[in-house]
Amino acid sequence: MLMKTKAVIFDLDGTLLDSMHVWREVPYNWQRIEKGYRDEVVLKPGAYDFLESLRQNNIRMVLATATDRCYVETALHRNKGHGFFDAIFTCREVGESKESPLIYHKALEFLQNTQEMNIKKEDVWVFEDAYYAMNTAKNAGFKVAAVEDRWADTLWKISADEADEIMSRVDLYINDYRELKLCQLG
Repeated sequence: MLMKTKAVIFDLDGTLLDSMHVWREVPYNWQRIEKGYRDEVVLKPGAYDFLESLRQNNIRMVLATATDRCYVETALHRNKGHGFFDAIFTCREVGESKESPLIYHKALEFLQNTQEMNIKKEDVWVFEDAYYAMNTAKNAGFKVAAVEDRWADTLWKISADEADEIMSRVDLYINDYRELKLCQLG
């Protein structure tokens, strides 16, 4: 079954990085955000090893994030995570938020155009922490892994019923990357 998974599209903030705390202040304090990405944010526990296991199994990885590229690259380089990803797609660069599936479609198109293997949508997982983005990816026909983030409930401001409905639609729930096994993506 593992051979079926050929690629993963990862969100970054709250999914791979423990970084959502830098976005809590509204209006945004851009100096604080920049400092957070430069000096503070870290990969979630077990994320590096999981990314390494995907790479060792020739599973392609791309990022699809709402965060601007300058912050993404700063945090990835500092956390030694940059080399895992074949491409980075940002909402700003594709021109739409994750309320639209465009960023996921662009990532899939990239994977299909650069891979020797024939990648189909059903071969690709989307890992997300934001409820609205999970919903968008699921409605677009992707398999979705929901990644627990301690800041999600306060940041995404949706009702418990909405969260339960979205979570009932995801294909996999991840509380901690250290508990995740590749065979679960089969």
